[in-house]
Amino acid sequence: MHNPPQVPAQARIPRQITGKGCCLLTHYVLLKLAPGSDLDAVEQRVRKTYQELDEALPFLHEPRVFRSCVQRDSNADIMAVIELDGEEFLKPYLTHPLHLQMAGDLKDTVIGRTSFDHK
Repeated sequence: MHNPPQVPAQARIPRQITGKGCCLLTHYVLLKLAPGSDLDAVEQRVRKTYQELDEALPFLHEPRVFRSCVQRDSNADIMAVIELDGEEFLKPYLTHPLHLQMAGDLKDTVIGRTSFDHK
């Protein structure tokens, strides 16, 4: 049997943010688009918004946007991942005008949304 590589101990320790709360919060959002949606346009819109949020919010880090490479009914089409300096920054991020504008602009295109957060 093949033994998987061991994860270094430091990789298992919660990430600490000096002077800003306890731990980083990783926030994921997965979007399922309506059939016939312009996936390229939606992906570019999401990327642009997260780039702007990264510049506007000092507590938001490393925004990443992924596009599903497998078309299945159960798959999301777009996934965005961000790091926040702590759980207390989730609400300011979610209620930021750039985030709200993107959500409003995509409301007729997104037919399903799932989010997940972990420290």
